Amino acid sequence: MLENVSEMASTCTLCGACVEVCPFFKASNNPKYGAMAKVEAAISLFEGKDLKEDDLKTLYLCTRCDGCHSSCPMDIPISVVVQGARAELRKRNMVPEKYKTIADAIIKMGSPMAAPPEKRTACLPEGFKPPERAKYLYVPGCWSGIKLPETAKATMEILIRAGIDFTTLGEKEWCCGLFLIDTGMLDEAKKLAEKNTLLFESTGARTVITECPSCYDVFKNVYPALFRKPEYEVVHISEMLEQMIREGRINLEESRSKKIIYKDPCPLVRRCGIIQPPRDVVKRVGELVEYKENGKDALCCGAPAGVKPLYPEMANRLAEMLMSEAKEKGADVGVGCVFCMYHMGGLPKEAGFPPLKTLSQLVLENLKK
Repeated sequence: MLENVSEMASTCTLCGACVEVCPFFKASNNPKYGAMAKVEAAISLFEGKDLKEDDLKTLYLCTRCDGCHSSCPMDIPISVVVQGARAELRKRNMVPEKYKTIADAIIKMGSPMAAPPEKRTACLPEGFKPPERAKYLYVPGCWSGIKLPETAKATMEILIRAGIDFTTLGEKEWCCGLFLIDTGMLDEAKKLAEKNTLLFESTGARTVITECPSCYDVFKNVYPALFRKPEYEVVHISEMLEQMIREGRINLEESRSKKIIYKDPCPLVRRCGIIQPPRDVVKRVGELVEYKENGKDALCCGAPAGVKPLYPEMANRLAEMLMSEAKEKGADVGVGCVFCMYHMGGLPKEAGFPPLKTLSQLVLENLKK
């Protein structure tokens, strides 16, 4: 892997086209934290040179949001270069202690926060007992199922109301391993790809519904490359909601009284191209408002890939930028990612930022009685 990534990085012409599109340049106005500096630091690392503190910081100050890819005239997948650099740093035992803590939590306990497995059952609607086998498998993911269980509960209540034959894994659910992938721990990620693929298939589900857009990308695109093609298809909850509304399986009290600005999740728009379905859902429950940077140009929330625990002030700056724009436009925030919601919703309450809700929460509160 290192040789291929090193070759990718070496084609960089240092043109600077990627610098200003990087969210961490936007947050700091410092070119050292832009995308080009990350490639430069990776090249130095691959050449065996000693890295300065800022070189290490810029490699860790990357969510792998892929916002820089479209700007590169050499078509360098910069997030892959960063992933390879992090893998090399791990080999040299140069990764932060927090990286090791998060990775160990996923591998040993099944979630980045090392939550006990029974925490994943808090999101189950009252009286709902997941069957062993069903047509659909709903996977809330760590942030929805553990940290913000009300978001997963909202989705399951909608699926129940729509008469969908579905199950969920509860205590057996395990992290998708995105953090391992983001930090170059691909051998460990391969084990998770096999474990989770076989677990999902054991339910007999023909379709896996994900709440988390990163789970969606990992299950749909990464696992088949690490393990094999699964026996099920993968859909994001935004696609499922749009389909259920379109087919009349759920009926909404349509309203245009509330402005809702939609925050695109990076993996959903840039890796998977899902842009319209969530907007179609929002339009049925309110007036859709757009960020000035939206769709494939959407600004990253700043939290993933270890950035939030390592550099909270930088991650929070991006969250503030997003929430401030929503406030200026007089809109509530609709999110397609619960990790975005957890991060952006963690800003100080005294700032007076608008509320955040998932697509399922917006739909549930507008269901016809």
